[in-house]
Amino acid sequence: MGALSTGRVRPLRVAFQSLGCPKNAVDAQSLASILRADGFDCVTQPHRADVLIVNTCGFVDDAKIESVETLMNALRWKHSRSGRRVFAMGCLTQRDGEEVAESLPELDGVFGIGEWSRMIEALGANPVASNAAPISEHVASAGPGSAYLRISDGCSHACAFCAVPQMRGLYRSIPTEDLLEEARRLVESGVREIILIGQETTGYGVDLYRERRVVDLCFRLSEMNDLHWIRVLYTHPPSTPPSLLEELARVPKLAPYLDYPIEHASDRMLQRMNRRTSAARMKEAIAAFRSVRPGAAVRTTVLIGFPGERDEDFDALCRFMEEVRFERAGAFVYSPQDDTAGSAFSDAVEEGIALDRLDQLMRLQQRICAETHQTLVGSAMDVLIERTVRGASWGRSGWDAPDIDGRVRVEGVHPLGSIVTGTVTRAYAYRLDVRPHPRRSENALRESWDMPSRPALSR
Repeated sequence: MGALSTGRVRPLRVAFQSLGCPKNAVDAQSLASILRADGFDCVTQPHRADVLIVNTCGFVDDAKIESVETLMNALRWKHSRSGRRVFAMGCLTQRDGEEVAESLPELDGVFGIGEWSRMIEALGANPVASNAAPISEHVASAGPGSAYLRISDGCSHACAFCAVPQMRGLYRSIPTEDLLEEARRLVESGVREIILIGQETTGYGVDLYRERRVVDLCFRLSEMNDLHWIRVLYTHPPSTPPSLLEELARVPKLAPYLDYPIEHASDRMLQRMNRRTSAARMKEAIAAFRSVRPGAAVRTTVLIGFPGERDEDFDALCRFMEEVRFERAGAFVYSPQDDTAGSAFSDAVEEGIALDRLDQLMRLQQRICAETHQTLVGSAMDVLIERTVRGASWGRSGWDAPDIDGRVRVEGVHPLGSIVTGTVTRAYAYRLDVRPHPRRSENALRESWDMPSRPALSR
C-alpha cells in the first residue's frame, strides 16, 4: 500500500535529521529518494512534517550523546502536535537498537543501517514505484555544486579504537560502472566537485577486483568534461603505500588535497592502536604525495588520550605535526567503544590530561595554519561558491572539504556552485580573502601546475 492511500488529503510529509559523517548523509538522502518515489513529500523543515526520521551516529561518546539528545528533542516535537511520529535509524541504533528502544519507548520505530524496507513498511509505503526516477543509493549533496559519492561501505580493519566494522560490517566496494553512471548524472545536473567517501577509500576495489582501483576510478572521473574537482576523503595510512599516493597525485582533476588520518605518530601508540604502520612510513608517504603535487594541502585527524598514552608519546606526536606541517588537521579525545580492543585496556588516560593535550595540539596546529596561510597571500586560488552574504560570496578552496575545513571570502556576488579564480589578499588561521580575476579561466590554477604524465599503475 502506498503513501497516498493513508486516507490523507495530501501525501505524508517526512523530514530527516542526519547526524555524523557524510556516509550517514548518503544513507538519509538515499532513503529520501525512495520515499519520494513512493509518493511521500520529503520536507526540510520539521515543523511541516508528519514524520521525523533521526539518522543517528555512534562513533564516539560525544556522538552518542548528541544522538540521544536529538531523539529526545524529536519526541518533544512529536508531543507538540497530535499524529506525529518519530523513527530512529543509523549507526547508534544498528549497534544499540534494543537499548535505544528500551530507554526511549515513545519512539515509533528503531531501525539499523540499511533496514529501509522495514521502515518503509512501518510508514505504510511500497518501495517500488513504476514511474520513479532513478534512485541513488550512493550520493548525497555536499552543498551547491558539490556532492558526495560513496564508493564503499564497511571496514575490514581492526583498529583498536574503532567500532565501525561492528556497525557497518566488512568492507564492500561498489562496482566502478555503477559509480561512473552516478557521477555522470551528478555532472549533468551541475555538480562541479565530486567527493569520494567510504570507511577507507584507498582499499577500493580489493574485494571486487582483487586490486586497488581508486586511482583508476579517479582517472576515469577526470575524463568528465564539466567536472572540476575530485576530492578523496578517508584514505587509510596503513594500506596506502607511497607509490599509491604518487599515482593518486597525478590524477588531472584531483583537488589539491589529501585526507590522511594518522591518528598518532608515536610508534608505540600506533602499535597499541593496531594501525600497522609507523611514523617513518607515514612521513614517507606524505612526502611522496607532495613531491608530485606541490602546493596541495594534506589534512589529518589525530586521536588524543588513547589508553597508555604517555607524555613522551604525545611529545612524539607534536614533533611529527611540527615537522610535517599539515595544512589542515582535526583532533578528538578517545572514548572507549564496546567490543573493541581498546575498551579492554586498563591504563586509561585521565580526562583532564587528555583535554590539556588536545588544547595544546590544536594551539600548535592553529599556529601552523596561520603561518601556512600567510604564504598564500598574492597567489592564485580557485573557490567553489556556496553562499552570498551582504554583497560578498563565501566558499571553499581546493584546500577545504565541506564542514571540516576553512572558509574563503570572495569579493562580489557570484552564482552558487560556480568556480571563481582570484588572488588571495588576506589570510587568517581558518579563513582566506580572495579578489576575483576579471577574466581568468577556472582551470587556470590547475593548468599552472607542472603535472607529470601518468605512470604505469602499481598493484
